[in-house]
Amino acid sequence: MKTTIIIIIITLCLISGQVLCFSVFGCTGGSVMFKCMYKSNDQHKEKYFCRNTDCTTGISTETQRQWVYNGRFNLYDDENSRFFTVFIRNLSREDDGEYTCGNKQKWSHDVTLVVNNKSSSCGTSVIRSAYIGQTITFSCKYDHKFKKYTKVFYRLNVGPVHVLNSSQSSQSSEEKFILSDSQKDHFNVTIRDISTADSGVYLCGVERHESDDQPSETSITHITFIKEIHLNVSSQISSVQVEAYISKSVFIKCKFPQKFKGNKKFIQKDSSLKIPVDEQNQWVHHDKLHMYDDTSGGVLKVFISDLTAADEVTYRCGVNINNDEDLFTEIKLTVNQDHQFNTSSKSAAVIGESVKLTCNYPEKHNETIKHICKENNEKICQNISSSEKKRFEFSDSTAGVFTVIISNVSWRDAGVYWCGAETKHKHVTSVSLTNKHELTLTMPPVVGREGDSAEIKCPYDANQTKEIKHLCKGKCFTEDAQKIIRSDEDHVKNPKVSVKDDTELNLFTVIMTELRAEDAGKYWCAVKDVFNLPIELMIVMKDVITHEASVGGSASISCKYIRNQNQGFFCRGDQINICVRDGVRVSSNNRINGRFSLTDETSAGVFTVNISNLTAEDSGKYWCAEENSGSFIFTEVHLHVNGEMTTSDTKSKTSQDKEKSEMTSSDPKKKTKKPEMTTFDTKTETSQDKEKPGFSVIVPVSVGLILLALVIVLILFKLKHKHGIVSSTDKRQRGDHETVQEQIQDTRRHSDTDPESTHLYSTVQLPTNPSDSQNTLYSSVQLPTNPSDGLLYSSISFQKNEGSLSDATVKFSKEENCCEYASVNHSITTK
Repeated sequence: MKTTIIIIIITLCLISGQVLCFSVFGCTGGSVMFKCMYKSNDQHKEKYFCRNTDCTTGISTETQRQWVYNGRFNLYDDENSRFFTVFIRNLSREDDGEYTCGNKQKWSHDVTLVVNNKSSSCGTSVIRSAYIGQTITFSCKYDHKFKKYTKVFYRLNVGPVHVLNSSQSSQSSEEKFILSDSQKDHFNVTIRDISTADSGVYLCGVERHESDDQPSETSITHITFIKEIHLNVSSQISSVQVEAYISKSVFIKCKFPQKFKGNKKFIQKDSSLKIPVDEQNQWVHHDKLHMYDDTSGGVLKVFISDLTAADEVTYRCGVNINNDEDLFTEIKLTVNQDHQFNTSSKSAAVIGESVKLTCNYPEKHNETIKHICKENNEKICQNISSSEKKRFEFSDSTAGVFTVIISNVSWRDAGVYWCGAETKHKHVTSVSLTNKHELTLTMPPVVGREGDSAEIKCPYDANQTKEIKHLCKGKCFTEDAQKIIRSDEDHVKNPKVSVKDDTELNLFTVIMTELRAEDAGKYWCAVKDVFNLPIELMIVMKDVITHEASVGGSASISCKYIRNQNQGFFCRGDQINICVRDGVRVSSNNRINGRFSLTDETSAGVFTVNISNLTAEDSGKYWCAEENSGSFIFTEVHLHVNGEMTTSDTKSKTSQDKEKSEMTSSDPKKKTKKPEMTTFDTKTETSQDKEKPGFSVIVPVSVGLILLALVIVLILFKLKHKHGIVSSTDKRQRGDHETVQEQIQDTRRHSDTDPESTHLYSTVQLPTNPSDSQNTLYSSVQLPTNPSDGLLYSSISFQKNEGSLSDATVKFSKEENCCEYASVNHSITTK
């Protein structure tokens, strides 16, 4: 139908010789430009191109040599030529129809404007970006029927159109604008050495005319523009290299001159369209890119998470400085394989305490600033606020590793953290985030004693004041959770549990009374399903275990399981939380820890802990504990270690000392050493020992041995005088204790200064008061079996006291290259 109408119009135009008729073809969304011819004597008349007589649709003017605009219609009358030019932009289907161009007085031409929307190449409009000094090339696609026509490249200018090049023009590789029509369905246009003046709108199209011949000056032609190219030219501030890792994140900050801090910012990926940041001072996202236009600092922040190899491209972050010009920084992002950094880790911290996070970074960035940030609800890792930074302490541990200690942890610290190394350039700061930490928090454990009460305190955020709070055993809003109470419930339903919600302190408190062992476990404070905070309730049983032992001995403590099939452990500490965290500990999984060992007797429902080689410092408070799925029950243990050993401990100690002496004597390297003197505790007997058979025989034998010892002492004194051991006869004639002690000191000094001298030692101590229980008779004789290193030792002790026990022992020992030793201890006691 459309073709039929065009044919009829052309036929009428041929019949009429007074009116020149022609057709113009355009594309929907494209542009069209054509010329209306007139006689030379009409150049000063008013020109028009209109659809109707009043020219409401179209344009008219008397102005010459200047473009006149009326919406999408433009007209330029060149008085020196025989035509005026009409340019119509952004064509639509409504523009299709009959028009007239001419002047008001003498002449007119009928023009048929045909707007086609069927071709896929019609009306294409693209935006291209380039920076100063760059060369770009773009293509213009056309319908195959336009192959033989001339291709043109125009620019909208003050004109508003200005021809730049044509396929009929001679081409030179040195030209700024180069048009190449060597392809089947498109031609290419190249712009070299781009400057800021090259910003603007360009048009590429096909020039059509009446015949297949080349258009002449008088022929009627028109240009169908099939493509618009909007070229933005930016000034490059700098170009930087940013390094990141697959599956990790990167945080980039682009800084611009302060005078442009309020201007619109953008991100451009490779040569694709610019992504404008439409909102200021808030995060906006586009696919994987998250952007924040910080107008206060003139900074554009860009966060890219879950990096892949496809993200390794060149980015430009820029700011628009006027309508046609931008400033930008080029960022060449490299995304490396992650072979050296830990995967995501999970950490737990107790509120009010500290937690340490370990972070890796490339060793080549050893001098860079270390960085940590926290994800928000939109998965964007934001810097820690300045008010909170004082709780974050950084320290380097080894090359490529640093730690962050968060002190005085609060429930707001829960969440996901990223840490890495920060690299600074003049206009760009980048942080390669390499470690992800998921931090969960718990309240300090609550300890309650069996039969007593305990308070579980649950903090919440100020914006949750009007929400219903929950306390559950197990994580709230899960299938296995056991609901304890809600903030809006009456505790009459469960008289053992009451609740108080303090909205001023933002604290939800639950009081549990008449505690039992089965109340132990992990509880959760919750507000809706967005806030869950775990709290451990530990139960201490009423019974207390008290155990006494002696220094050097051992202690065996039996702990009873309150429940079956649990894990038992044993630890030390005045407080339970100190015991569990820092105390000496053995358990069903770790049965030996130094002097501590654990034996699990599950059939008897107990486990036994043994502590060997006790010291006085081992006295204190311990705990028997059992754990089942995070539920703890404790029994308090008091261990008292006495300073004296019991009879069994003495025998054990004596045996150990004998073995030690034998080991020392058998070592030839230690033969020249003085033997250590071992003091034995006197064995204590009860009054029943007096009635034992042979008691009356022991006394005479003891007295006889004492007399024999006295004779030996006299002989020894004589030998000492002969060998010069005692140098003064006056000292030998004295019988008092002080004189004997002086002799001993002289003898020791002599032996110390002369290592080769024979070790001979004798001591006699007689009671000055027979009733004094502390006065003893003691004699020691030391003779060498080998003149150089042998030792002879004799010891006799006599004690008489009516208020004490009786004891007499005799012991001889002789071994080659060892010591000769004899000991007699005697005491008489009458009760």
